[in-house]
Amino acid sequence: MITFTAPMWVGLLIGFVIGGAAEAWGISNPETLIRLAKWEDRLFLDCILIGFAVATPIIFGLYAVGVGFHWSPKPLYIIGVGLGGILFGVGLAISGYFPGSIWMALGEGRRDAIYAIVGAILGAATWTVIYQTPVGSWLVNTLNFGSLVLGGKKVSPYVIQPLDGLTKFDMFIISLIYAAVLFTIVYYMPRYKGGFRSCIRANVEKRMSPIEVKKHIDTAAYLTDGGLSYGEGTIAKKVNEYYATEDNVTRWFMISVAGLVGLTVVLEMFLHQIFGESTTMSWIAGQLFLPDFKYSQIVFKGIGWEPFSDIGTLMGAFFASVFITRRFTSFRNVIPPSWVARFGNNQAVRFVGSFGGAYLMLLGARMAGGCASGHILSGGIQMALSGWEFAFAVFASMLLTARLLYR
Repeated sequence: MITFTAPMWVGLLIGFVIGGAAEAWGISNPETLIRLAKWEDRLFLDCILIGFAVATPIIFGLYAVGVGFHWSPKPLYIIGVGLGGILFGVGLAISGYFPGSIWMALGEGRRDAIYAIVGAILGAATWTVIYQTPVGSWLVNTLNFGSLVLGGKKVSPYVIQPLDGLTKFDMFIISLIYAAVLFTIVYYMPRYKGGFRSCIRANVEKRMSPIEVKKHIDTAAYLTDGGLSYGEGTIAKKVNEYYATEDNVTRWFMISVAGLVGLTVVLEMFLHQIFGESTTMSWIAGQLFLPDFKYSQIVFKGIGWEPFSDIGTLMGAFFASVFITRRFTSFRNVIPPSWVARFGNNQAVRFVGSFGGAYLMLLGARMAGGCASGHILSGGIQMALSGWEFAFAVFASMLLTARLLYR
């Protein structure tokens, strides 16, 4: 088996690529995830599923021919993963952030990300305390079926063992079916509420409805709100106003970004580990407050290049927001439009939402053993059952919370 382990600093480069791509994608802006929670704009879901559809057959195809990867599907402990996903979804809908996007938002110069990172560290610290109690032990040990994927189970860092009667080639075939199902969903699920076409269908058919054009214009407006100015003919105009025009030369931009993110995760798993970001919050909490707690000791011993990749994510988002998209907000008081429409533009109120939502989100992430990066993105690419349980719990609670919160 061909294997390789890169040094920790390579995580900076991986994080930089993902941070820059995701900033261009719009993930640094909390309004993007709030609109997903309101089921108004499904771009994030579309792009994540495209990333799965591109990356999963590649990683299992390479594995079938002898290329080794640093597999890390999260353990499937039903109660803890499900409850963690519910808390994560509630916090995401309130704050508009998940762990990785907080670092991206800091890179994009968003003031409410400062509040969010404090809440996130305290949420991680709370799980560190809970972990060594009987409640914490019950959550992670009850109905724990180990690290399962479709058609197999992780038995060592480099080995996904196919289930009885299956081979690695069979798992590759399963990954092709998996990718085809996800691509079909992406192709037919409209991006916008009230729209008719996904990103792919809009590009293939080269047409959009008036509602879709209006939504594109509105998306471009909130993504650039409070950002730097840019002129005619610049790359920033092309990237940002892709959302506002039907036949722009960058009309495949978001789909390409989704594929790039998926392939970067495959590369990351070959070089060192999966892409995950919430572990850094537990590492910070342990270093600052709780160094002698059992969970902190586990994190200290098992931490990979997450702190490096998080710094890289911040740097990549900063680079993209200053030199490519020009969305850098210089830490001005820019509040998401959906939040303003419901709660007004009072900064203190937004502080409570950003801080409190991030607190719940990180508490849920650490309870479940992973976040949108480690469970959903990396887990989905590995066909991890725990990743899909977490994702369903997140989306169910996120949609319900947004319906109640934003009306």
